[in-house]
Amino acid sequence: MTDPSFPRGNVWPLRPATAVPFCHLCPDDDRAAEPVFTVTYWPAFGPARLVSLCAHCQLGRPSRKHDELGPADLAWRVLQRDTTRLLTAHGQKHWTASAGELEFAACLARAPWTEESMRAAVRDADGLVYAGRLLRALDNNAIVVLRHVPADDLALHSLRRLIDILATEAERPPGGRA
Repeated sequence: MTDPSFPRGNVWPLRPATAVPFCHLCPDDDRAAEPVFTVTYWPAFGPARLVSLCAHCQLGRPSRKHDELGPADLAWRVLQRDTTRLLTAHGQKHWTASAGELEFAACLARAPWTEESMRAAVRDADGLVYAGRLLRALDNNAIVVLRHVPADDLALHSLRRLIDILATEAERPPGGRA
C-alpha cells in the first residue's frame, strides 16, 4: 500500500549513514573522538551509557585515572572553554581586564590554590570585580575542579596561564611598559 500524499517515483532508498564518534565533553569543537577513549557517563537521570572522548579531553580532564565521567569533568570542560575564550580575547585585544580584575588575578597568583582558598577569594571579591568576565568564568567551576585535583594538576593549566598573564599585567606600572 502506498501513501497517496507521497508522490510516485520520488522514493529514494534509505542508506545507512556511518556515524563519526564525537567527543562528549567538547561537542562545540567538532573534534573527532578516538574510539579508544570511551568512558561511562552517569547522567543525573536515566541509564548509564558509554561515550567517546577526544585525546585532549581524555588527557586533560580531572578524573582521567577513572573510566567514568564525573561532575569535575563537566565543570573542567566549562572552565577550560571559558578561560580559553578569555585568553584568546585578551591576546587579540578584544577584552581588557579591569583594574579590579587585575588585582584579583594578582591575589590569586600569590595565594595557594585549594577549594577553600578559591571559595574565599570568590566570596570576598567586590562587586566591580564580580561584574567582570574573569570572576564569572571561574566562579563555581574552579571550585568544583579544585575539590577533585591538586593545584598543580594539568586540568588547571589554562586557568593558571590566564591568571599568570593577568597578574604579570597587574605588576606593570600604569601607562607604560616595564
